[in-house]
Amino acid sequence: MSETISLRLPRETIKKLRELADKEGKDRSALIREILEHGVKEKDLDHAVELYRRGQTTGWKAAQLAGTSLWNFYKILVEKGVLIQYSEHDLEEDLKA
Repeated sequence: MSETISLRLPRETIKKLRELADKEGKDRSALIREILEHGVKEKDLDHAVELYRRGQTTGWKAAQLAGTSLWNFYKILVEKGVLIQYSEHDLEEDLKA
């Protein structure tokens, strides 16, 4: 189910959205939905990485929060310069999940 929302954007942003929509052959609403969905996924990933960085969750649980595989999550951690730590406790927690 979807819901209609409204928001105010600077004129320059609206202009860029119109240009992008034209380049990609999409209507502006479809482009905005795509950009928002991508942004929400990125925020989920950032949140999961931060929880992992602080030691508040295991890699497996963080990957689930981010909506990705453990292997891909570890690749993302490397790209972001986050040290991968995996303890015996983490293994036990992952096996429970």
